[in-house]
Amino acid sequence: MNNPVNEGLQPLVERLEKSHYNVIVGLCEAARKQANKLHELEIRMAASQYVNLCSRLADEIELYIRDRKTELIPYTYTLFEKSQAGHDCTNCGSGGSCTLQHDIKLKELKDSHIQLNDIIHRLQMVALPLYSETIYPEAYIVLRNQMALLENNLAELYLKETTLLIPKIAEAQKKINVRD
Repeated sequence: MNNPVNEGLQPLVERLEKSHYNVIVGLCEAARKQANKLHELEIRMAASQYVNLCSRLADEIELYIRDRKTELIPYTYTLFEKSQAGHDCTNCGSGGSCTLQHDIKLKELKDSHIQLNDIIHRLQMVALPLYSETIYPEAYIVLRNQMALLENNLAELYLKETTLLIPKIAEAQKKINVRD
């Protein structure tokens, strides 16, 4: 397998989409289905609040990933195409707005990591306690496990985007003379 550090921008984005973005969307859908099953059971009020929190978090995570798919992925492909074509942003003649647009995209990605950290933190906070003296129906434990999987996948995505994707985007921007 290729070393991710040596991997190009486009293969990295394709891998992130396949092994993280799509997986996370699937986990959100599964968690929402499980939450809907539990809403039908609605055994305890406290558990119902737990289910509502999980459902809202799954919706928020899916919106976050949808933004990645509709904004970030197309931008990285455009950036890749520009670098392959030998584009030079210093020749755009748009008075620096080209560079500004690239800077905004990178800043949006970095800023979105604040939101991602918040989501991960809230996922940790919403964990259903599994005390030995408390017995939860199996359906709650399934939902808890799905939320834990979401948390793990988001944490791994955060790490890969921070250590691999952001530097590769900055490198590609440098290649087309967005920055020095």
